[in-house]
Amino acid sequence: MFSYIHFYNFCFVSAEYISYNIFPFYRYESKFILKIVSIIKDKVTRNNILNITPHLVGINDSLHAINLWLRDGSTSVEVFALYGIGGVGKTTIAKYVYNTSFQLFEGGSFLENIREYSERPDGLLCLQRQLLSDISKGKTPSVNNLNDGIHKIQSALHGRKLLIVLDDVDQTEQLDAIFGMREWFYHGSKIILTTRNVHLLNAHKHCKRYSVDTMNFSDSSELFSWHAFRDSHPPECYTEQSEKILKQCQGLPLALEVLGASLHGKKEDVWRSAIQKLETFTPSKLQKILRISYESLPDDHDRELFLELACFFNGEAKSSVVVILDACKYYTTIGVDNLIDRCLLKIDIYGKLRMHQLIQSMGREIVRQQSPKDPGEWSRLWHYRESLEILEDETGTRAIEGLALDMDMTKAHQTKFNTKAFSMMHKLRLLKLNKVQLLGGYSDFPKKLKWLCWHGYTQRSLPDDFPFSSLVAIDMQNSKLQKLVQGNMCLGSLKILNLSHCHCIVESPNFSQLRVLEQLILEDCASLKLSKNLGMLKLLETLIISGCSNLNTLPSEMRAMESLKVFRADGLDFGNSSFVIEEYVSWPVFIWGWVLKWNLGSQLLLSSLPFKSIRKLSLVNCNLHDNAFPKDFIAAPSLKYLNLSNNPIRFLPECFKGVKMLKSLTLRYCNQLQALENLPNIDSLLVTDCSLLEKIRCKEGASLITVASPWRCKKLLEMEKRFKVVPLEKMDLEMIKNCGIDDVESKKRIQIRLYNKSTLTETSCPIQGVYEDECWGETFSIFYPENSVSILFINKHNTASKSFVVSSHSKLGYLNTRVLYKFVPGSITSLFIVITNKTKNRMIIYSPRCHGVPDGDEYMTWLSHWKFGSHEMGPGDEVNIFVYNWHNNTSFEVKEVGVHLVYKEQEQAGDHSAKLPNIEQTCVIPQNIKPWAHRGTTQLYFLGHGGVRRDNVRKSETKEAFKYIAM
Repeated sequence: MFSYIHFYNFCFVSAEYISYNIFPFYRYESKFILKIVSIIKDKVTRNNILNITPHLVGINDSLHAINLWLRDGSTSVEVFALYGIGGVGKTTIAKYVYNTSFQLFEGGSFLENIREYSERPDGLLCLQRQLLSDISKGKTPSVNNLNDGIHKIQSALHGRKLLIVLDDVDQTEQLDAIFGMREWFYHGSKIILTTRNVHLLNAHKHCKRYSVDTMNFSDSSELFSWHAFRDSHPPECYTEQSEKILKQCQGLPLALEVLGASLHGKKEDVWRSAIQKLETFTPSKLQKILRISYESLPDDHDRELFLELACFFNGEAKSSVVVILDACKYYTTIGVDNLIDRCLLKIDIYGKLRMHQLIQSMGREIVRQQSPKDPGEWSRLWHYRESLEILEDETGTRAIEGLALDMDMTKAHQTKFNTKAFSMMHKLRLLKLNKVQLLGGYSDFPKKLKWLCWHGYTQRSLPDDFPFSSLVAIDMQNSKLQKLVQGNMCLGSLKILNLSHCHCIVESPNFSQLRVLEQLILEDCASLKLSKNLGMLKLLETLIISGCSNLNTLPSEMRAMESLKVFRADGLDFGNSSFVIEEYVSWPVFIWGWVLKWNLGSQLLLSSLPFKSIRKLSLVNCNLHDNAFPKDFIAAPSLKYLNLSNNPIRFLPECFKGVKMLKSLTLRYCNQLQALENLPNIDSLLVTDCSLLEKIRCKEGASLITVASPWRCKKLLEMEKRFKVVPLEKMDLEMIKNCGIDDVESKKRIQIRLYNKSTLTETSCPIQGVYEDECWGETFSIFYPENSVSILFINKHNTASKSFVVSSHSKLGYLNTRVLYKFVPGSITSLFIVITNKTKNRMIIYSPRCHGVPDGDEYMTWLSHWKFGSHEMGPGDEVNIFVYNWHNNTSFEVKEVGVHLVYKEQEQAGDHSAKLPNIEQTCVIPQNIKPWAHRGTTQLYFLGHGGVRRDNVRKSETKEAFKYIAM
């Protein structure tokens, strides 16, 4: 039944449609009102408002991505997939988008819980009926069987632009059916689906996908507070308890809502008890939802693999975990991919496995349910409480396959246990101990152990009778070892050895007995000397010797270690490396080792490295200067990661410029670094605290994909595809004049204070021109202290905003803007100029990377030069310009905004002041650049410092812009 509630809800969403499509054709109010009611009633009938949570927090990024896609103007039938773990908010986002966007279409349907319906015998038939009912304007056609439903759906979809949402798709067949139906839809129709299984999308490359991630701390706190306190923030007396729960929830919206609602109105003692329980148990509602993804795994191998990771390996390096669990007869690599596909696992930028804490708790609860009252029958013991009980009581059983005990987590005084406690754990494969002492012999110790992680080991060496034969990984960090073992050892299966932070260890193992070793990690072993037979490790892929300050030479045989891919030697002195090559480069190879040993003494030499195989190289604080790299040291073209931070180099060494594609280049605290030129293609460049650095340039054809802000590089004047700062005296004279600057010679002597937002530094310098040339647009600005109006800027306004109309009889050549502003000294300033073409529905929001800092109460002049293309600004266009400071408008004042328009006809007439600048710029924003966002029908583009932040630009910046336009 049509109600006033429906009318109220739909008036807002239909207003724009009605105003554009109805009013011009209805002169009489009564007819106009009847038409409004008719259209809204029709929309109510075919699009019921979906119920969603009353507190929508932290979904702006997701909404932005979907709305950009919905309004892209495409006539194709497209599919958009939201994927993520259960409870992350996929359905809520899809419902909100549906509620707010259906008016853009001629019909729509939201099919919820497709996975659950698919499990019912009549489930698909029910979904067909709902879809037909939704898109048939309230009618409910009869559907006799699936084939009948298919034919009727095909007929109903024809000739209408529709919005269809399919919630919780979990089978490949379902997705194939969706893509098979696309040809039935009318042009411009859109399909949105949600899924926990991103693997389903891999077969359909044209499906746009978006990962719905967990919330940040601020949004988590707000959402939890709404449910727990009915306010946007917790009361002061509950702040500490709230933060503990937020830590457990790790940004999962469903968990925040469930726990917040359950604790609403409860006393502090209930809160404390709930927090303690949450450390061990997952609430049943969450457990049920999260377990769906676990049960959807293809086989028992993957389910068991998930339990191993949940109990022992969350946060561990994938490369190590694969070695360990492959030895336990898992198919780890493909298993990890399957877990990632179902959003049960992620791999962070450091290659470590990351599992959400509540997903981890869900996995551990599955293990606990194996025997809720008898931990001795669990397959895995991960919590110190149960592990401590089993070892103290010596009640271990054959069921136990993995055990972890960290004495730092307990309040127990006893740290010594008898090895007999392990005698019945015949299936034990994974053992993780910290500061645990074991007494007794190891003759009855489990023989199938694959992973021994024993941090804080107190003895000088491992016991002679320890069962080493099956071990593939030994991790003895922070131990008091002086030697790994006494005498010979049976470690023929060992692939990973980590002795980091063992400050007492002096002698490295006999590497001739470790022929299959793949990872050797010896970080911060300050007393260690490497064995000369290190070169025998032909399969070694990772060698880390950072902080091994007692090392003064590397075996020359290392050059033959062609499997070595990762080498880190941070803090070692390689300053004399160039000596060898320059003196002995022509000497025969067969006397190479003799040269290193007798003629050079004790020196660490880069020439000892198998540099042609290395993919990751870290030489931080290694006393490397410009000639420290040997002439024949040529980095492999396949080198991906390079870190040369804290070295006295002035330029990037030539040996690295032949690299085809660097994933990452890091140069921090290089106080002598002056220039980075002829750089290869680089995915990620991190350069900070290089006080003498002046320029960053790529070689021809190369580019920087991601560049972190070069903080505290105070002399940086040029950055590839970002900005270039040029003194007024070095700029083209005609360009200066065309920007509206007169009396150029006198201004060359003027000093200004220029703040660079990219480097976060302020410098005193002559007047500078700032070019910003980026893939999404070009700009040019000049700042100088001036409060007089240039003769060119007669079109001015004594406020922060200025509107004008481009001549309808002339073609615009270029536009100059002039802003007089000042702000309170010491205040945080982030200038924005917004140029809105109301005729073309385009808005440019530009935040310059540099801005002039006024002295005291003086005004600063900001001149900007804009060379618009015809697609950006044309004859008759109505334009508005305004300026504001995002951070604090009360500390910022705009005295005047002026514009100067120069038309093509003025150039042809020989107007000297209208002569175009000598630059190649043809437009501000190229035609192929898509808008960053839409606000209604207005296309938004961000330039300058705002362009760099375009993926996380503050919503309030856009709101502020529209507020001024409305004035």
